[in-house]
Amino acid sequence: MINVIKNLEEILASIAISITVILVIINVVLRYGFGFIMPWGQELAVLCFIWAVYLGISSCYKHNLHMGVDAILSILPTRLLAPFKLLILFFLLGLNVLLTYLSYEYTMLSNKTTPVMGISYFWVNIVLIFCFGLMALHTVRMIVNDIKTLKAEA
Repeated sequence: MINVIKNLEEILASIAISITVILVIINVVLRYGFGFIMPWGQELAVLCFIWAVYLGISSCYKHNLHMGVDAILSILPTRLLAPFKLLILFFLLGLNVLLTYLSYEYTMLSNKTTPVMGISYFWVNIVLIFCFGLMALHTVRMIVNDIKTLKAEA
């Protein structure tokens, strides 16, 4: 159970991208083999792809896989690196909390539905809250780990 929670983004993103791939393959076979498509399949594939992308963003953030610009870090003295990285993490925490709030506001305004399946855009946009909320939690974890490292070095 702990591994499921620990790898929640990866599991959900894998499910979403798998559904996307399966639906696209089925629609290609139906289009070129039988001359028709499943319109709902296209729509569901797009929705699952959106979820896979945002869950992937959160997963990459959790594992520090996003690219960064370290020009400032390369000119800082060694003793200032850890405090500066901590400052960046606090900035990212504020940004992720702000984006979570804005995503919540945006999601609550979702009153449209998808054209074919009639799914509320609420269910499409809620991934934004989930993604940025998880990123805020990952940032808190990174801050705690960096503070522990700073204390251990002192």
